Amino acid sequence: MKIAPLLLSLLSAAPLAACVSTSVAPPASAPAAKEDPKKEDLKKEEAAARKKQRDLEYAQLALESAKLDAENERRATSNAVAAAERELEAAKTEQEHFKKKVTALELDERALAVDRAKQNVLEAREELAELEAMYAQEDFAKATKELVMTRGRSRLAMSERDLGLAERRASMVKEFDHRKREREFADRVTKAEKALEDAKAKAVKVDIDKRLSVLKAEHALQDALRELGDAASAPAPAAAANAGA
Repeated sequence: MKIAPLLLSLLSAAPLAACVSTSVAPPASAPAAKEDPKKEDLKKEEAAARKKQRDLEYAQLALESAKLDAENERRATSNAVAAAERELEAAKTEQEHFKKKVTALELDERALAVDRAKQNVLEAREELAELEAMYAQEDFAKATKELVMTRGRSRLAMSERDLGLAERRASMVKEFDHRKREREFADRVTKAEKALEDAKAKAVKVDIDKRLSVLKAEHALQDALRELGDAASAPAPAAAANAGA
């Protein structure tokens, strides 16, 4: 009769076992393996080294570019100064030529024109006087006499007008044209002198600016070389850790 108590105890223990089996959590999954810190440091170190190498290459190219730019700018400013010097020399030469040669030549031409006009007037007057004397003494046909006298008077009048125009032209050339052209030559010389001064000043400034640019580029290259050398000479993190261990 001992079987009944045993069966009863088994039946009462079954729900408890079921509860225990349902409340037990499933086994946790294994944690992800972490990357080795030494490898991470090595990657960072390699990335930094690549950046320093690139910075060095950039600095080298920047220095070459700065030197070429400086050379080009200096050549351009030198050419500008040379052109300004040539323009000034040409302006002065033409101004001197005008004063010493052109002015005298044109004045002589005007004077000759005036003298020629005066001579024409004189000859016309003399011819008219001869005609008047001749026709006064001899008996010529009235129509012929009037024709000849009219032509003589017309020639004298035209000669007098030519003389007046020649004198006015000579006066205008001397008093206006030459003075105007002298001012133009003087202005051209002044402008050329100022252009030359500006070109020289620009050349000086460009030279200073480009020297500064090249100097900065050289210093940047030196810094890049120094940083790359420091990085190469520094011990690797893994080696430092091993040495410490």
